[in-house]
Amino acid sequence: MSARPGSDDPRLLGRAHEQDLVAALLAGPPGGGGRVLHLSGAPGTGKSALLRYAARTAARRGVRVLTTSSAPAERDVPHAALHGLLRSHPVPLDDLPAADHETLEAAFGGDSDPAPHRLAAAVLTLLARTPEPVLVCVDDLDRIDAASRDAVREIARLCAGTRVAMVVTERTVPAAPAVTPLTPDALAATLGPLPEPEARALVERAGRATGYTETELVLAAAEGNPLALTELSLSDGAPGDAAVLGTLPATPRMAEAYAQELAELPEAARRALLTAALSTSSLTWDVLGATRYVLGSGDAAREGLTEAVRRGLLVEDGRHLRFPRPLVRTAVLHLESAARRLAAHAALGRSVTSPPHAAWHAAQCAVGTDEDLAALLEDLAGQSRPGTAVLTALAALECAARLSPDPARRAARLLRATELACDHGLREQALRLARGIDPAGLGAYGRALLLWVHELLPGNFVVGREGIAGLCEAARAVAAQDPALSRKLLHAAARRCWWHQAGPEDRRLLVRTVEDLRPRPWDARDIAVMALAEPQSVPDEDTHRVLRRPAGEDLGLLGQLAHLVGDLGRATLLFREAERTARAEGRYGRLPQILVPRALEEIWLGTQWGTAEELADEGRRIAARTGQTDWVARATGTLGVVEALRGRHERALEFAAEVEEASLRLGQSRQLSLASLARALTASGTGRYAEAYAQLRSMVTEPSAPYSYEQFWGLAFLAEAAPPAGEPDDARAVVAQVESLTRTGRTPLLRRILAYADAVLAPDEEAESRYRAALGPGIETWPLLHGMTLFGHGAWLRRRRRVIESREPLAAAETLFRALGAGPRADLAETELRAAGRPTAEPGGSDVSRLLSPQQLTIARLAARGLSNRAIGEQLRLSPRTVASHLYQIFPKLGVTSRAQLAARIGTD
Repeated sequence: MSARPGSDDPRLLGRAHEQDLVAALLAGPPGGGGRVLHLSGAPGTGKSALLRYAARTAARRGVRVLTTSSAPAERDVPHAALHGLLRSHPVPLDDLPAADHETLEAAFGGDSDPAPHRLAAAVLTLLARTPEPVLVCVDDLDRIDAASRDAVREIARLCAGTRVAMVVTERTVPAAPAVTPLTPDALAATLGPLPEPEARALVERAGRATGYTETELVLAAAEGNPLALTELSLSDGAPGDAAVLGTLPATPRMAEAYAQELAELPEAARRALLTAALSTSSLTWDVLGATRYVLGSGDAAREGLTEAVRRGLLVEDGRHLRFPRPLVRTAVLHLESAARRLAAHAALGRSVTSPPHAAWHAAQCAVGTDEDLAALLEDLAGQSRPGTAVLTALAALECAARLSPDPARRAARLLRATELACDHGLREQALRLARGIDPAGLGAYGRALLLWVHELLPGNFVVGREGIAGLCEAARAVAAQDPALSRKLLHAAARRCWWHQAGPEDRRLLVRTVEDLRPRPWDARDIAVMALAEPQSVPDEDTHRVLRRPAGEDLGLLGQLAHLVGDLGRATLLFREAERTARAEGRYGRLPQILVPRALEEIWLGTQWGTAEELADEGRRIAARTGQTDWVARATGTLGVVEALRGRHERALEFAAEVEEASLRLGQSRQLSLASLARALTASGTGRYAEAYAQLRSMVTEPSAPYSYEQFWGLAFLAEAAPPAGEPDDARAVVAQVESLTRTGRTPLLRRILAYADAVLAPDEEAESRYRAALGPGIETWPLLHGMTLFGHGAWLRRRRRVIESREPLAAAETLFRALGAGPRADLAETELRAAGRPTAEPGGSDVSRLLSPQQLTIARLAARGLSNRAIGEQLRLSPRTVASHLYQIFPKLGVTSRAQLAARIGTD
C-alpha cells in the first residue's frame, strides 16, 4: 500500500476511498444528525485498521470515542460487548431517566433481557448526556454476543438526528450471503485485496521480506491481503508443509484471524480441512481417501468435507478442491498440532495417486534414509510451475537430500537446491542449503563441489591466479564423474578471466583446459567460455551456428554470448525472451545479468536513452536486493555512461566514483572500463577534449586483457575527441592498431565504428568519400553512431564553406540527438547550424543576430559564458588564434571591450 496523499495519519496506508468515507462520516450531514459507516471484508483486509484510523481521527477533532470488539470468552455472555462499549462512558447511569436506567441495569445485571430497541434508545439517551459528539466503534459485529449485536443494529437505526456516529466492521464469508448495510442510508464499503503498488509498498514498510525475491513471493502468497502482506516472510529454518504447497508459513497473528472460525468446525470437518490443506494433490478423491483413513469411515469423511464446503472454507470444483481464501490453508497448518499433521501425511501418502506427490507425504513420516523416496522427490522438484513453485522445489530437494543414503547424491541434491535458490535470488536460503553440503569423504568431487558453490553464491569473490587455476584443475578432476559440474567450473573460471581481466597465462590455461575436456563441435556454453577468455579468438562459424539454433538452449546464455561477441541486435532479442522467461518462472537472480547488458545495448540500439536508464536502474535495484554486488557495480557504470551522454555530468561522475570504489572492493578491474567511459564522455561533453582523448587512449591502447566491446565503443568517442584535442595523427595510429588486431570477426557495430573513425580522421581530400561510406545503408540501426556521423559530416562541410549542404546532416543529427536525450550533442549541432546560417530569433527583439554572422554569434555566446579561446576552439573545432580573430571583429561591432561587457550585451544563456 502507498500512503494516501493528504492523509492525516501516516500510519494508515492506502484505502483512500475508505478514508474519504471516514471524513464524510465525521463531517456529518447538513442537519447535524448521526451517521453510520459499515465496513465489511474477509479477515486481514484492514477493517480494524480503518476503525482505529477513524477513532484516532475523531479523537483529534474533539469527539469522544467509545469502542468495543469481540472477545471469544465472552461470546456467550449476553450484552458483554455492549457493556464493554459503555464501561468508559463518563456519565453515570443514575443521571438517566428512570426507565432508561432500569433498562440498562436489567441488561447488565442479568435480571432480564430488554428488547433491543428499548436498550438502544437507553444507550443513545446516555450518549446524549456527553458535552461532545460521540463516535461508537464496534469491531467484528458478527463475532460479538448476539444480544449486543441486536442492540448495535438498533442503535445504528435510531442514531439519525443525534450527535452519535458509528463505525462498525463485519467479516464476510465466501459461502454466506453478502453483508447487508446496517441502515439504508449507511455509508458502506467492502474491503478487498490491495492493488499491486500499494501491496508492494506495505510489504516494504513492514520490513519482514529481506530481499527482492522474498518480496515477490510474499506478494504472490498474500494476494493483496494486508494482514498477510505485513506478516508473511520466509522462515530461517528448513521449508515445511507450507513451502511444498508453494506458499509461506502463517504467523500466530495470521492464524488467530481464523482460529475462531476453525474452532467452530465439527471434528470430521476439521480433519477433512486439515487433510485438504496438507495435500499436494487437489483431487477430491485423493483428499477423501486420506480423510477416510484418518476417520476410519467413508461416510464421516464425506460429511466432514461437505461441511467444510458448506461453510465456504473449501470449494469443490468438479474433481478438484480449492481454498477460496488461500490464507485459511496456511492458518490450518499453523493451528493444528504436529501429531494431527503427521497422521494426515501418513494417510495422504497411502491415498494420493501421483507417485512424486505421495512421496512427499510418505517422506514426512520416514525415519532414516530411502533412495526410492528421494528420487521421487527429485521428480517433484522438477515439475515446473509459475509463481511460488520455487518453494515447492526447494522443499522437495532438501527433503530428498535428507533421505539420501549416498553422501555424493546428498551433496548433489543440496547443490541443485542451492543453484535453484541462487537463480531465484534467494541468497539466505542458498547460504543455508550450501552449509548443508558435507564434502568429507568425497575427495576431488567434494572439493569441486565446494569450489562451485563458492563461485555460485552472490558476494563471493577471490582475486588472483589461484582461483582460475584451481577451477581448471577441479574441472579436470571431475570431468569423467560429473561432466555437467566440470562445465560449470570452466564457465566460472572464464567469468573470473573476464571480470578480473586476467593475464595471458591464465587465459591460455583455461583455453587449453577447454580444448582438452570439450570435444568439438562446441555447444553454446563452451563457446561462451571461450568468448569470456579470448573474445577475438572465437570462430564466427561456431558463434553463428549456436545462435541460429536456440531451441532447447539457455536463452540467457545465448544472449550473453551474442553480447560478448558484439552481435547486439541478436543479443537484445535473446535477452528480451530470457527476461520474459525469468520473470514468469520467478528466477529473479538472473535478471541483473539480463537487464544490465540490455541497457548497454540500448545505448547504441535505442532511440531513447530513457529505456537504457530504466533497465540499468532496475537491474541495479534487483542486484542490490539479491546480493549481486558485482552486477550492482556494472549497472552503476552503465548509468554513469548514460548520464554522461545525456549531459548530466555531476551525476555521471558520482556513478563513476562509485564504480571505482566497488572495483577496488571487489578486485574486479573490468568494472573500471565503464567508469573510464563515463569520465571521458563527461570531459568531452564539457569541452575538455584533450582530457577525454587521453582517458580514452589509455582505455583503448592499454587493455590488460584482449579487446572487448567496451574498448571498441571507446574507439568511437576517441575518434570524435581527436581533432579538437589536436591528436588526429595519433588517433589514426590507434585506429590502425585496432584494425590490424580485428581483421576477422568484426561485428556490425565495430565495422561501423571503424568506418566512422576513418571518416572523422581522414584528410580533407578523402573525407567526403569516407563519410558517404560511413553513412551507407544500415547506419540507421545505430542511432547514436548515426547522429555522430551526420554531425561530423555536417561540421566538415561547414568548415569547407559548403554551408548550404551542411545544414541537412546537421539538422538530422540534432533531431536524432534530441530524440535520444543527448542534450549537449544536440546543442552543439544547433550551434553548428547557426554557424551554417540557419535563421535564429533573438529574444526581446535584439539586433545582435543582424550585426554578427552565424559563426560570430556562436563564438560570442560561448565567450559570454566565460569559455576561454582554447575551450571555444575545442567545441567548434577551430584554432585558438581563429577564435581570437573573430572576437577582435565582434567587440567593435557590439560596442564592447571585454568579455564581461559582452555577457551584459547578449546574455549568458
